[in-house]
Amino acid sequence: MIESNGRQICIYPSQKVIRVLGKQYTLLIVGLLGNRGELGFNDIARAVGRPRANLLSQRLRELEEVGLARRRIIQQRPVRVAYSLTDAGLQLRKLLIPVFEWLESVQNNDKGG
Repeated sequence: MIESNGRQICIYPSQKVIRVLGKQYTLLIVGLLGNRGELGFNDIARAVGRPRANLLSQRLRELEEVGLARRRIIQQRPVRVAYSLTDAGLQLRKLLIPVFEWLESVQNNDKGG
């Protein structure tokens, strides 16, 4: 439980999302899709440092399973798949920005002191 503004918030239901967010490449993917909108698999792979294809596929699938990303099949030859954030994914990204700004400021303060 986390207490905030006089109420208790159960963190148990969020454990699956938290586990996914803690995995390698996940936050990079969320940030990238939030910055650029819809992207194909190869574009994502290039932008996040070319992880193994099966690892990237797994991360994208996990983001879909927890409702943060969606995939769209593009019917052309060859068939392509494009990924984007859901509304929940966009909301999460917006909430993460202050956390990363704080982390950046803490790191900068630690370097100077």
